[in-house]
Amino acid sequence: MTIDTLIMKIITGKAPCVVGLDIGKGELPECFSGADVSENIRLFNRTVIDAVCELVPAISVNIPALLPYGVSVIKDTVSYAKEKELFVIADAKCSGDPAASHAEAEFYFDTLGADCVTVSPYFGAAGLAPFFEKAEEKNGSVFVLSRSDGGSPQDFQELMAGLRTVYRAVCEKAAMWGDKRTGDMGYSDIGVMLGGIDNKTLSELRRTYKKMLFLLTGYDGEKVSAHDLTGAFDMRGLGGLVYVTRPITAPSGVGDFAERVKAATEVVCRDLRLCF
Repeated sequence: MTIDTLIMKIITGKAPCVVGLDIGKGELPECFSGADVSENIRLFNRTVIDAVCELVPAISVNIPALLPYGVSVIKDTVSYAKEKELFVIADAKCSGDPAASHAEAEFYFDTLGADCVTVSPYFGAAGLAPFFEKAEEKNGSVFVLSRSDGGSPQDFQELMAGLRTVYRAVCEKAAMWGDKRTGDMGYSDIGVMLGGIDNKTLSELRRTYKKMLFLLTGYDGEKVSAHDLTGAFDMRGLGGLVYVTRPITAPSGVGDFAERVKAATEVVCRDLRLCF
């Protein structure tokens, strides 16, 4: 699925929400308590996909989180989401190591069939080139990690690189790499992942990088709500994708799990639509 198709889904009614699948065996609800842990994870992911597919345009599969349960679980999750016509992000944060990047790009785009892959930029452009080339060949896309909302981004991402921070330097590079790859809807197939950034700064980044999609992490509906992310969106209400995990995949309350997931998704989508 192309970035243009994803954007059209948002324009025609889907909220700009990406549901993250990253729950392991320690967080599974009791209704997924069979002896085969990998099968439990597979069924959990399918249940979430069924519950959200009519409300959101995309899911993100956290590759490192699900890898302990087997590649077959990851493949099943991706293929099932694509059956439901969802845009699928393989959240792998590939290192861009030139020695491995060709094989990684082939695995995620060709073997796994993902529409998009997340990458880390710190090996430089040469290591990322195979992902960009494969994305162009497959009508896919790439999100480059710029700033994370967790951990300690001040250790590296907030360091100064000349007159701007490292994460802003990554944004500059991503914009340069994607400059000639703009689709019909006005956005490039190379975007950035951003988290933990105040709304004023998001507005500045949006004004600077008009053709770049932002994958926004850190939303929880409480400490970070849609109101805190409005700056990432253009005048059409486009340009941002909000990554959401636990508010949807670990819903509060009692009763049927799938129904609670759907109800939680409706709450998130309503929040996002009101702001964008």
